[in-house]
Parts: sequence; C-alpha cells; structure tokens
Amino acid sequence: MKESSDLSLLVEEAVRDHGKLRNIISLLYDDDMARRFAAAKALGEIARREPELMKQRWERIFRAFDDTMSCWGAAEALGEVARNLPHLRGKIILFLRGFRRDECSCQGYIWAMCRICQVDRGRTGDFIPELEEFLNSPNVCMTGQALWALGELQIKELAGRMKGFLGDQREIWFYENDSVSRKHIGTIAEEALKKMGIE
Repeated sequence: MKESSDLSLLVEEAVRDHGKLRNIISLLYDDDMARRFAAAKALGEIARREPELMKQRWERIFRAFDDTMSCWGAAEALGEVARNLPHLRGKIILFLRGFRRDECSCQGYIWAMCRICQVDRGRTGDFIPELEEFLNSPNVCMTGQALWALGELQIKELAGRMKGFLGDQREIWFYENDSVSRKHIGTIAEEALKKMGIE
C-alpha cells in the first residue's frame, strides 16, 4: 500500500466498481499512518476523477465518523475530497471543523486544512489563528504539523514564533504533502522557515 502503484490500483478499481470504495474507506482505520494517508489521497483522486460519485457519497461516508470521531484518517480524507470538489468545499470544511478538538484526528485536521488552503488561498486568513494556537499545544504532534503548515502556506508573520522551535529535539511522525515522515520539531521548523526564504 505504500507503493504509488498500489494506490493507483485501488483508485482504478473504485472508479470501475463503486462498491470498491469501501476497501479504501476501511484503510482510513488502519494502524499504519502511511496507509491512512494513502487512502485519504485515493479518495481525493476519486473525487477529482468522479466528482458526481463523490458528491453523492461523501456525506454518507463521513457521517459514520461524526459521532465517535474514532476514524484516524477521516479528517485527512475530508481535506482531500474538499480540495478536489470546490463547489462543495465550504460545506465539507464545516463538517471537517468538528475534528479540530479530537485527539485522534486533530493532526489530520491541520494537514487537511493546509492542503485546502494551498488551492484556495482565500481561506488562509481564517486558518492562521488556529495554527498559532496549535503552536501552543501540549501535544507535540500538533505543534509539528502546525509548523509544517505555516511553512507550506508561507505565513511569515509567525516566523518569530517558529524560530523559537529551532533546535527542539522532540521527534514526531507527521504528514507532508506526499509522504509520512519522522522528524525532529527543530528540523520541521527549520525547513518551514527555509520555504519562506528565512534562514
């Protein structure tokens, strides 16, 4: 499942046979972070290729997670679907915001909102105060994901805060745009600042 060819195969199967969507959805519950990430990206690709299918199915898929918030990959998948369905983006974001305070899904929420803001810059302003708040999180994974998002979105007004994390040796697993990585918080901060042209 970590191979891009495996992801492409799942997408092709689901496009041909819509019943195969459940195979991808089941991976959102996987213990392996990379598998959850790949499943989210696959749902986004299906939304891009088959927008009518995802328009019909997205609420049914994600309402199942609404009460328990127990699906680790749901926030990431919502972000990818919203990224690829601009006409439903606002509605999906309202639903996605329910994951902000969920311990299992909050890191995915940050990643998802960043991915949406990359293609819809008008939403960045509302996201900046949340990212600043996440920098204060006692959960180091949230801090690391927020640092990454600030770099991706070039939020230079928070560069001073970000510099305070340089040299931080705490290590986390976190999502980048196309991969799952394990890095020190200080390294994430340094890379984010470099994206802004700040050394």
